[in-house]
Amino acid sequence: MKRHNESCVFFSSPFNNPNLQFTFFIDKLIHLKLNLLLLKFGFNLKLLKPKKTFTPMKKQFLFLLVFQLVASAQTTMKVVGHNLTTPAGQTVVLRGVNYPIINEGSISLSNPAQYQAYIDQVALTGANAIRIPWYTNGQSWRDQPASGGTPGTVNGYVANGHLNNMVAYCISKNMIPILSIHDDTYITCHTDWNHFNTAVMNFWTSPAVLNLIENNKARIIINLANEFDYVRWTGNQTTALNNFKTNYNAAINTLRNAGVTVPIMIDAPDCGQSSTELLSIAESMNTSDPQHNLIFSSHAYWGGYASTLAQVQSKLNEAQNTNVCFVLGEIANNQDDASCGDLGLYTLYPQILTEACSRNIGWLAWTFNFDCTQYSASFNSSTYRVISTTSNASNLTTFGNNIVNNANWGLKALNGCGANTAVLATNAFEQPKLHLVLYPNPTSNSITVVSPEIINFQLLDINGRIMQSGNLLKGENSMDISSFTNGVYFISTKIGVEKLIKY
Repeated sequence: MKRHNESCVFFSSPFNNPNLQFTFFIDKLIHLKLNLLLLKFGFNLKLLKPKKTFTPMKKQFLFLLVFQLVASAQTTMKVVGHNLTTPAGQTVVLRGVNYPIINEGSISLSNPAQYQAYIDQVALTGANAIRIPWYTNGQSWRDQPASGGTPGTVNGYVANGHLNNMVAYCISKNMIPILSIHDDTYITCHTDWNHFNTAVMNFWTSPAVLNLIENNKARIIINLANEFDYVRWTGNQTTALNNFKTNYNAAINTLRNAGVTVPIMIDAPDCGQSSTELLSIAESMNTSDPQHNLIFSSHAYWGGYASTLAQVQSKLNEAQNTNVCFVLGEIANNQDDASCGDLGLYTLYPQILTEACSRNIGWLAWTFNFDCTQYSASFNSSTYRVISTTSNASNLTTFGNNIVNNANWGLKALNGCGANTAVLATNAFEQPKLHLVLYPNPTSNSITVVSPEIINFQLLDINGRIMQSGNLLKGENSMDISSFTNGVYFISTKIGVEKLIKY
């Protein structure tokens, strides 16, 4: 009999074909339930075949029952009406920070000890979510020689598993990671759909990123594009909004067809500000999503849209009266109008957060560190748009102290409006597991396997035959599979099973 910590079950076809086998890759809990279910219906796992008295009709019924059990298990966070729920079904309101850790120029993101120290400081703010700005190939300063970078650096962080490990570390600190593309030249406050449909979607559908999402699917949210596209700022708002909806629907379907089931966050157009326009199509978009698992985000730089309390209340009422999950993906003490931070929101943002609290609407402060206001003579520590200029939770700016410690709506507030991280403990999420990272995948010749420890492995073909076996060293291991027949293979270890495609 298979042990419960193994991750697949083989059984003969329910359609009375003894040569056909079905393989289910499932988590430990569901695997245990399946074993009990199979035994209950007289299925002999030891022999891996049904008992002689097991009729074809019963076999078909068993298959359908098992399939329904697997399909109905919630393995990701899920939007239910206005609420975001954990895999355990508990409601979580996102309250956290944005943090472009990629701009921490003093550290290498390939060095866990360095980036973990900074993420630890974010966790000390009490945040239950961390939105991580990221870039496609060539769009970050780390890729640009003129800015002191090296081409291919950011892609290397992704392909070599460093971004995956950073995301997993955020989860281990009881924070939900929200990975977001911020290509400044084409995406943020831009409307280049060609770049979106090529570079951005190529990023999200790349094997390394799909593996990252799968590895962390119980906790991760993906934010396709930061503050992308114009609607209100165009000559024909109706046409622009339809174009926004059509292109985003196509992107969402592409990801769902690639196996992505996690919540997808969609930013409002017009630099993220146009919540009314986004909400007007939100229910339709969520209905069109095969997973019905979308989060809609507006960035509350509303100095020109909702500068009074009554206008703020009206905007948030629109969200409350629309049957979708809505968050304020960025909120800050000033916004960019003609230049960096030149429109102060010092009295407006506390009003917005007070009203958001009363409606259970989540929010993410911009930013833990790294913002243009730090580098302008027009600002000082009392007006910086950052929580800490030193990325240290014990050294807060005026804005940062308010975001963290305000008794009514700060991250540490105890009145129900704080960031409740207890719901993200192990009863709601499994802690991230150690796992292998494979790249490139698919491959035609060799595969690099990054292992977190010295570990025994077996490389199996689709029929379960052992093609290679031995020990993986901690770190990078190279395997030559050029002689293998094209198809699907699996690398099995005590910490899990990873799929490999040979072409």
